[in-house]
Amino acid sequence: MGLADIIESTLESRQTRSSIGERVFKNSFEDKQQDDNGNILGWLWNAGSRLVGFLIANVGGLISFTLTGLWSLFTSTLQFIWTFDWNMSDKTIDQQIQQSWDALGGMLGGTLGNLIGYLGCGVLPGATIMAFNEPLGAYVLENVVEELAEEFLSNLANLVRYTFISGVQSLLLWGFKNLRKFVKSNVSLVNRLFGDKAAKAVKAWGAEDSKPWSFAIAMDNAVESIPNTFLRNFVEEFLEEAWDGCVEAGYVVANSVESYLAAEKLKQQQLPPMGKTKYVEIQPDRSIDDQRIILAGPQEALKPVIVQTLTNYQLMESKDIGTFVGSPVDEYLRAKPRSLTLIVQFFSVQTPPWTKRNGQDRLVSGTYVVPEIDPAKLDWERIKLACGGANGYMYGRYRAFTVLDNGRGMACFGQTGDEAEDRLRALAALGKGNITKKPTISEDRTEDVSGTYVKQPVRIYPAYFTIMNQYRVPGAAGSGIPINGKRYIRKDERIDLWTDTKPINFEEIILELLKKPGADNSTN
Repeated sequence: MGLADIIESTLESRQTRSSIGERVFKNSFEDKQQDDNGNILGWLWNAGSRLVGFLIANVGGLISFTLTGLWSLFTSTLQFIWTFDWNMSDKTIDQQIQQSWDALGGMLGGTLGNLIGYLGCGVLPGATIMAFNEPLGAYVLENVVEELAEEFLSNLANLVRYTFISGVQSLLLWGFKNLRKFVKSNVSLVNRLFGDKAAKAVKAWGAEDSKPWSFAIAMDNAVESIPNTFLRNFVEEFLEEAWDGCVEAGYVVANSVESYLAAEKLKQQQLPPMGKTKYVEIQPDRSIDDQRIILAGPQEALKPVIVQTLTNYQLMESKDIGTFVGSPVDEYLRAKPRSLTLIVQFFSVQTPPWTKRNGQDRLVSGTYVVPEIDPAKLDWERIKLACGGANGYMYGRYRAFTVLDNGRGMACFGQTGDEAEDRLRALAALGKGNITKKPTISEDRTEDVSGTYVKQPVRIYPAYFTIMNQYRVPGAAGSGIPINGKRYIRKDERIDLWTDTKPINFEEIILELLKKPGADNSTN
């Protein structure tokens, strides 16, 4: 039989198409793909209108008020007021407002640049493909527009949140500056009402190079001035733990209320008024006859539970729970490489450059390491306060050393044993490890050629800190750091502490440092 003898209707593919019937390709762009004149620009206009409508419909969700969000706003506002420098000069206020405005320009440019990039390198090629292959072009545009909407909404949400927060802070700074100007312009009235000392204080309020003052600094100085060590430690730990406990308890309450309300709403939407109880028997592995899971409940409620049960079984099927039972856990902890470490650098000068000056014989520096840092405590103000605040602390030859319950060791130097121990406890509180026994105090009596102790009492100030994120990347031989026969990748970033306020992009830096692209989390 030759080609001329083939009848089209007898072909297997034609018979299959006939049995299926008419097939219609549908996608999310259901508008006609050409206008009345056969022009593709009409379809692009319709697709663009749908995208704009989608964005407008979802912009309302960018600013949502939840109990957790309100509690976070309340606590962050209190923290801002608590650490706010009330003796800040007008020049510093103007600089902070200008920095916020400059950072807003960068975020706005990034948001628009990302949008233009998607339009130029995603939507335009998709439209070009559509001119030659309409189904393929529609499929490409569907995926591109979906990603574009997700990226743009995420960037827009960050922009809106930052604009709101920086706008409120700038407004508060501007109001504080003008209120202080009003008070200083009426210094004669202050003199008549409160006396000459109050008038002098008002005149000196906010002067350049004036000593910073905040509620946090005042409280820290008050606690440090308590002569009794037991009472001082009691008050310090009481205040810190009371604040932390209050914040954490508030989040628990807010999350509990929201979870309960969401569960009740879901129950009302899914469960019928008179839903009958259904019984379902699940056998995750058909090769195991004795392994059966029985679930009971209304049908609509059982559907997500069945999926969740099977998912959990697949996740835990190959896992070995209790790997360290019967093994020396302490040795494992001591041998385990550090994953997230905080390294704080101190200098005997308060601002850069980090060189000796003002008649100093030498530059004194101190480097302290907090192993296994708690990500929840990676707060700029909290870290600076643990380092002694803007005034730092007195460094000296007395050394406090302790071993934490995670097997890591920490040490700090101070002018006295109590000073070294207080700084050790403040820094250790930032990590996950706990001090299990009183730190050991020793004295470094190292002398130089003149017979003077090398570590002389001197005030050192927090300069910057580094967060080292170290994680294992399988198959990265030659590109990592060899530790215990394996290779690890390190990420670190230096963040200034000597400034009066935290960096504008502090949260973005922390989020980037906490990422572990390509990390083997199961063995990390």
